[in-house]
Amino acid sequence: SETPPAFPSPPLALVAGGLFVLSIVFSFAAIPMIGLAMSQGIWGGSAILVAFIWGVAAFGNPVVNPGLAVAAIVLLLCGVGGIAFCESIATYVFHRPYTAFNDEGREALTDGVDADDHKKDSLEKHKQKRRWLTGICCAVAVGLAGGSTLVPLNYVPKNLSGFAFLPAFGCGAMITSPLICIAWFGYYGFVPEFHLKETLWAGVLSGTLWNISNACALISIPALTYAIAYPILQCALFVAGLWGVFAFKEIKGYAVVVFFASGVVLICGAIALALSAIEL
Repeated sequence: SETPPAFPSPPLALVAGGLFVLSIVFSFAAIPMIGLAMSQGIWGGSAILVAFIWGVAAFGNPVVNPGLAVAAIVLLLCGVGGIAFCESIATYVFHRPYTAFNDEGREALTDGVDADDHKKDSLEKHKQKRRWLTGICCAVAVGLAGGSTLVPLNYVPKNLSGFAFLPAFGCGAMITSPLICIAWFGYYGFVPEFHLKETLWAGVLSGTLWNISNACALISIPALTYAIAYPILQCALFVAGLWGVFAFKEIKGYAVVVFFASGVVLICGAIALALSAIEL
C-alpha cells in the first residue's frame, strides 16, 4: 500500500498561514483609512506585481513571450484599477464636476477666517494626510503579503504540495491569528466584543468559500507556475464587483458601464498572461 503524504514542515506552514493572516489584518486597517475601492485597487495591483516578480525572478518560472506577459500585466493592472475606481471614473468621464475657484471665490472662502482657524485647518489636513498615507501603506502591505502567501509552496517537495499543504496551511493560520489578536489587544489596551452570535455563521461561510478558492489555487500553481496563476487569481475582484452590481446594487448608472469595460480588460489580461507561458 502507498504511504500517505506527510504534512509539509511546520515552519513553512506557519509562514504561509501567517502571511495570509497578515494580509487580512492589513486589509481591515486600510479600508477605514482610504476606503474599500482604493484599498482593493492598491492591494490587487501590488499583489499582481509581487506574484509575477516572485515567479519570474525568484522561481525562474518560464515566460515564452515576455512582451505578451508585460502587456498582460498592464491589462490586469488597468482592469483592477478600473473596477476599483469605476464610480470615480464614471463621474469624471460622464459627469465631470467643475471645481475650479476663481479669485473672488477664494477670497470669499477665506474671508473672516482667523489665524487660529487656519492653524486648526492645517493640523487637520496634516492628520488626514498621515491617515491617508498610512492607509496606502497598509493596502500595499496587503498586496505584499497576499502576493507572497503561497510562496512557501514552491519550497515544498512536489509530493507534499497540493492538498497535502492545505491542512498545514490552515494550522499555520490558526496559530498565527490569535498571536496577532493578542498583540492588537495589548496595543489598544482593551478586548472588543466578538458578537459571535451575529457573526459566527458569516465568518464560517466566508472561511469555507475562501478555503475552496485556496484549494483551487494550490492545484493551479503547480500546473501554471506561480507567475501565471497568482496574478490571474486577482480576477476575483471582478466577481466581487458582480455581487455589488446585481445583489447589493452598490454600483449603478454609468459606473456599471465602466465596471464591465474594466472587467473585459481584466479578463483579456488574464488570457494574455496564460498565453504568454505557452508556445504559440
